[in-house]
Amino acid sequence: MSNKSGSVISEEEADKLAESEMLDEARDVASNLELTLQQVRTGHIDGKKAAEKLVQDSSNLRFKAKSVSIPGFAAITHRLDEYLGGVTELQPQHIKDLQTYSDRILALLDGEDLPQATIAEVVRSMPHKSTFNVEDIEITNTEVLLVIPQKTAGKVVARELEACGYRVTSLTDPLEAITMVLDTRPDLIITSMVMPRLGGADLACALKAMPSTRNTHVAVLTSLTPDHPDMQALPMNVGVIRRGNTFGDDLADVLHKFNIT
Repeated sequence: MSNKSGSVISEEEADKLAESEMLDEARDVASNLELTLQQVRTGHIDGKKAAEKLVQDSSNLRFKAKSVSIPGFAAITHRLDEYLGGVTELQPQHIKDLQTYSDRILALLDGEDLPQATIAEVVRSMPHKSTFNVEDIEITNTEVLLVIPQKTAGKVVARELEACGYRVTSLTDPLEAITMVLDTRPDLIITSMVMPRLGGADLACALKAMPSTRNTHVAVLTSLTPDHPDMQALPMNVGVIRRGNTFGDDLADVLHKFNIT
C-alpha cells in the first residue's frame, strides 16, 4: 500500500492510518452530539428535531466504534444508541443524561485510558434507557444482557424484564455479546438457543469455559425439547426459559435460581 507521497507503507502503518481516520470521524460525530445539546439549551433547535438528529448521530457513532480499539468505547456507544432509541423529544433529564454520555465519549476519544478493572463499573454507571414511568416501578441496578437475533422477540423479553425494574441491554449478534459481557459484567445473560453462526449452547459453553466469565449466570430461550442434542450440550447450571405459555413462569424460576432480585 502507498501513501500520498507514493512510498510503500507497512500493513501495521496502514492499520494505524485507518484507525486514525476512523477516530477523526468519530470525534466529528461526538462533537456534533455536543453541539446539538448546546443548541437545545439555547433554543436554536427544538427537542423533537434534536432527538431525531441525535438518534442518527448515535447510530453512526456506534457503527464507527466497532473499528476503534478504545476499551469500553463500543459498550458506551451501544448504551447511548439504546438510550436514544425510545426518545422522541428531549426533556431536561434527557439533556442531563446525554451530557454525561457526551463528556465520557469525548474524554475517551481524547485519550482517557480506562483501566480494564474499571470498565464494567464505568459502563454500568452510564444513564440507562427507561421504557416505564419511574413512578410505576422500582429501578434496580441489576443488569440483564439479551442476545436474541429476532428483534421482535427481543423486545418482548426486554419489556418483561424492564417491567420488573431490571436494566436491559439487547444485542442480536452473539459474537458481539462476548465483548459486551467483558465490558459490562451483566448479572444475567439470556440468549436464544438457535442463532446464526454461534448458537446459544456455543455461547454458553464459551462463557463458562473462560475464567473471566465462568461465574456469569446464563439462561437460554428455546422451544427445543430437553432431549435435543443442542440442549444436551449445555453446561451445568444454565437456566432454561421456554417460549410460549410457560415463559413467565420459567423466567421467574431462572431469576429465583440465580437469586436475582
